[in-house]
Amino acid sequence: MKIEEISKQQAEVEIINSIKKKYPKLRQESKAPTFALTYQAVPQTLMKNCGFSEEKAKQIFDRFHELYKVSDEWVNNKLKEAERNGYLTVAFGLRVRTNKIHQSIMGIRQTPREAEEERRTAANALGQSYCLLNNRAGIEFNDRVRKSEYKYDIRPVAHIHDAEYFLVKDDIDVILYSNKYLIQAVSWQEDPEIWHPNVHLGGEFSIFYPDWAHEFGVPNKVSEPELIAMTKQYIEELTHGNNK
Repeated sequence: MKIEEISKQQAEVEIINSIKKKYPKLRQESKAPTFALTYQAVPQTLMKNCGFSEEKAKQIFDRFHELYKVSDEWVNNKLKEAERNGYLTVAFGLRVRTNKIHQSIMGIRQTPREAEEERRTAANALGQSYCLLNNRAGIEFNDRVRKSEYKYDIRPVAHIHDAEYFLVKDDIDVILYSNKYLIQAVSWQEDPEIWHPNVHLGGEFSIFYPDWAHEFGVPNKVSEPELIAMTKQYIEELTHGNNK
């Protein structure tokens, strides 16, 4: 299967984000190798974890690092700092100790296995630490809610990795308020480490109704008439499907 809209010359942010809806199966299949490669996996890891042939594993490995070469450079520069300093600075200035790679010569045959493992752990921490952005967004949104007229209508439930869960009153004004200000909170990128002129942080607001198996996506900046029309259509489709 190919994603025809995407090429090396034109991989627009909007096109990349559209994969979730246009190619859900392909997106799901890509998760395991993508996570592995993000955290310093080698082709043998893909062969073992994903069942790929050696040829396919090497092809995916090479193409991944070609596409994300700028990110690779950033991670490698951070790890070199950790080798020199004995600690890695991750999101919001948090420091992770890296004594083993600080005391070892990296990248040679004699490099201790423990140092190589610590290097992979440090690279993992570098990416995972930015899940703190999710906590930061949740705190910002909750602070705003507590000072608003909706302080009893929006209740926090959980922060999970890159998702925020709330119990929200079934009221059009409360939904519109939540959609506006929660998306505003998750779009924060004032940290110089993550700021980029073209690639921005963002999110989507979804309503799970009547249960967790049914997700209704609400567009950013949706108007009240648009949301009412979309909701009616969603309920009609849901009811029609249940009556089949």
